[in-house]
Amino acid sequence: MKSLRNLASILLLLSGVLHLVSVALMKFETTSIISIVFGLVYLVLGILLFQNNRAVLWSAAIVPLLGLLLAAIGMIMNPTLLGAVFILLDLIISGCCFYLISRKV
Repeated sequence: MKSLRNLASILLLLSGVLHLVSVALMKFETTSIISIVFGLVYLVLGILLFQNNRAVLWSAAIVPLLGLLLAAIGMIMNPTLLGAVFILLDLIISGCCFYLISRKV
């Protein structure tokens, strides 16, 4: 089970970095602020998830679902490969975390 927690942590860190890099490389728009916020939150959750804390586990399961919703809306308006990557990462992260929660790990 520790490997699933580590996978979710690493994917959160990767997604956080991708969010911040995408803002740095793209034209700054209103949605860039959302990407910065999610990038920073994902980095913090990714670091904290290495600890065995149920509150962080719940947060790491729910916050990516919010990101998933926003990415899905963004994909409807402007489909991109990066948006699809964010959706995939959010699904995997949330799935891992909810599985760990269900196993009471």
